[in-house]
Amino acid sequence: MLINTKFLDEVKELSAFHYKNLQPLRNKYVDYRILEPEKYNPDAFSEIDISDYIKEIEKDEILGYLVFVDNKLTAINIDESYKNNGLIVEEILKALNSMDFNFSAYFSKIASPQESKFNANHYLNLKTGAFIYVPKNLVIEKPLHILFIHSSDNVALYPHILLILDKNSKFNYIDYVISKNEEISGFYNPIYEVYLHDDSILNFLSIYRPNLNVYSYGSRRVIINRDSKAYVNHVWLGGKYSVNYMELFFNGEGSEGEDNQIFLGRSKQFYSLYSKLMHRVGSSVGNVLVKGALKDKARSHFDGLIKIFPKAQKSNAYLQEHTLLLNPETRSDAIPGLEISSNDVRCTHSATVSEVDSEKLFYLKSRGISEEEAKKLLVLGHFQTVLEKINIENLKEKVIKMIDAVFK
Repeated sequence: MLINTKFLDEVKELSAFHYKNLQPLRNKYVDYRILEPEKYNPDAFSEIDISDYIKEIEKDEILGYLVFVDNKLTAINIDESYKNNGLIVEEILKALNSMDFNFSAYFSKIASPQESKFNANHYLNLKTGAFIYVPKNLVIEKPLHILFIHSSDNVALYPHILLILDKNSKFNYIDYVISKNEEISGFYNPIYEVYLHDDSILNFLSIYRPNLNVYSYGSRRVIINRDSKAYVNHVWLGGKYSVNYMELFFNGEGSEGEDNQIFLGRSKQFYSLYSKLMHRVGSSVGNVLVKGALKDKARSHFDGLIKIFPKAQKSNAYLQEHTLLLNPETRSDAIPGLEISSNDVRCTHSATVSEVDSEKLFYLKSRGISEEEAKKLLVLGHFQTVLEKINIENLKEKVIKMIDAVFK
């Protein structure tokens, strides 16, 4: 496969410089020293039979799918009728060769290697990923599914997603991260770069459920331009020590964005979730809704920020995070924040950490429901407002089944 080596070499050279010179991240709530990507092998690959995975995906009405095993694209199938209308779905290194698209204007420009050592490490070790371009005026209701399968022991995964919606387009994106079994270990370091041109609409769902031996650091950024709308949903169910940065940038008037997240921790899992609403222009609307639940000895940390820039008058933003503690050994820290540099805006935030309501638990147990099943029902009720944001009904049911599995 031919690759635009000059452009890629420039990105890797810049990444090497920043990886060497950037100071390690510091945070009293998160021990970044636990994340040691150098311990893992990005070249590890274990071939597996993916036919059952594909059969599961094809049960739904879809645009198509890509399946990655470790750092290798092993299957791709996209509806040809949409490709004939200008849709591009390609393996990202192959897309570097595209002569009819200004690839370099977006790749590594939305989420750059100079932002953190982990971003720099990602670009240094980039192996694969997906480039998706939705052309002007193309509306696609069927979702694209991408499956990332962690198959090898001691592997480092570096998938890169570059998703661009041109003017007046619509797209539905879904991806899953899973492990082949419960024994293998790994490190997951993805970057998502998403750019919405004017008047476009994106529905995005990412489900993260590898085994409990996987460490991760992810960076996800969405740029939203005039009158565009991005509805981003994340479901966090797996991983041992997971850190994720999610940022929505409002760059055009009339832009709207939602960051909706669910996390359910068990055993000794730890989630650190960052969410930012960056309102650079006025008359934009942003919302963050995060609902979590922790059982056993799981912990979580949430850091949310609404930032209103000086020229972003009449912005409207709301950030909220609510965590339910199911056991005394669990712990959750929440830090919502506001930085407002305009005087005509509406911004609010809230955060709560609460234990299970003993009266509700007693009521359910008095009806013959076991304590574990009662807690599951209370968690599903707690998650309901976020589950309602998933606008594909069968996917909502799949997520509920995944949550149910955590309690078995």
